[in-house]
Amino acid sequence: MTIVISPVHTNADKHAFYDFAWRVYRQDARWVPHLWPQYKAYLDKKAAFFSYGEGEFWLAKRDGEVVGTIGTAINHSRNRSRNERVAIFGFFEVLPDGYAVAQAMWDHACQWARERGMVSVQGPYSFAMNDSPGFLVEGFEYSPAPMMGHNPPYYAEFAERYGFTPIQTSLAYRYDFANINFDVNNGPAIIHRIAARARQRHGSAAIRSPRMKDWEAEIPRLHAVYNKSLAVLPEFSPLELTEFRAQAEALRPIIDPELVFIAEVDGKTVGFGLGFPNIMEAFEVADGLRYPWDYLRFALARRKIASASFKILAIDPQYWGYGLEVIMFLEMGKALIRKGYQWADASLTNELNPQTNKLAQRLGAYVYRRYREYRLEL
Repeated sequence: MTIVISPVHTNADKHAFYDFAWRVYRQDARWVPHLWPQYKAYLDKKAAFFSYGEGEFWLAKRDGEVVGTIGTAINHSRNRSRNERVAIFGFFEVLPDGYAVAQAMWDHACQWARERGMVSVQGPYSFAMNDSPGFLVEGFEYSPAPMMGHNPPYYAEFAERYGFTPIQTSLAYRYDFANINFDVNNGPAIIHRIAARARQRHGSAAIRSPRMKDWEAEIPRLHAVYNKSLAVLPEFSPLELTEFRAQAEALRPIIDPELVFIAEVDGKTVGFGLGFPNIMEAFEVADGLRYPWDYLRFALARRKIASASFKILAIDPQYWGYGLEVIMFLEMGKALIRKGYQWADASLTNELNPQTNKLAQRLGAYVYRRYREYRLEL
C-alpha cells in the first residue's frame, strides 16, 4: 500500500506523532518516554530552536494508519557559522519491518531540503545539535541519561542502508563508585598528584559553586566557555545563547549547586563542570507526564534516584594544562559519593575529545553507550 507523508498541523496530529513511539518501544524496558510538555513545545514551534532555525514535523501513514514519524529542520545559525547548507532530521521513529517507511520519510526529508537549497542532510538531532545527537549503536541494555537518545538497533542499520555515512561518534561514560569503595581517595594516584600540582602552580585559579541568585549573569559566562571549549572539535558550531539558556532553564529545577563547579583564573570564568541527579530514573515511571496522576508517580520516584549525570566538563582551551579539569573531576566525585549516589553517567563526549576521554579513562570510567551521527550528500 502507498505510504503517504503528511504534515503535523492539528492537535490530533501532534498527539499521533507523540504517541507513535509507544508502539515502537512497547517491548523495550530501557526506553524512557519524552515528556509531553517539552515535546509539545517543539510541535507547537515554541522551543528555543525556532528562534534561530526552522523545522517541520511529518507523519508517515499507510492506509490511514501512522507507521512512522520524522522532523526536518534547518539550523540557520550553524549553517552561517560553518558556511554550509545542511538540513537536519530528527524525531525519527519507525517499526522493525518499516524500512520502506524509513526510505519514504528520508526521501521526503531530502526533497524538503533540496527545495530550500540545502546540499546535505544530517542527523538525527532533536533539533538542537546537543540534544539527543546520533543513533544509539552500542549500550542498548542501559537506560539513557538526560539529553541522550534511545532507539532500536535497526535505526542505524536503516540509515546506512539508505546511504547515510557516519560522520561523528559520541561516547557516554559510566562510573561505578563501588569500584573505588565509594571513596575518591582510592582513585588513581596520578590524578591526585596532577590536582595537587595544579593547586600549587596556579594560585590565581579557584573553583567555586554557582551563584544561583545571580542566575541571569552566570548563564552568559558559562555559555561563552561552553562554545570555546568545543570549538576544537571538527563538527563544532556555536550553540546559540537562546538555546543554552533554554536548556539551562529546563535543568534549573533539578540542579543541585553542590554538583556544579565553576573554574576561575584571576576572576575570569574559564571552565565549569555540571552535574545533577539522573532525573531519567524518575521519568522511567512518569509515562511522559501525559496524565495528572503521572506527576504523583514522578514525584515519588524522584526521591529514590540512585545515580547522577555529569553532563558537561568545559574548559577554555587557553587554560588547558592548568589541571582545572582534574580538580573539578575530583570535587565532583567527592560530592557525588558524599550525597550517596551509587554511580554516575558522564555524557556525551566526542570520541575525538583529547582531554575528557583521557581523564575519564584514567579515573576508571568505561563507555556504556555509543552514538553515531550521519550525513547524506544530496
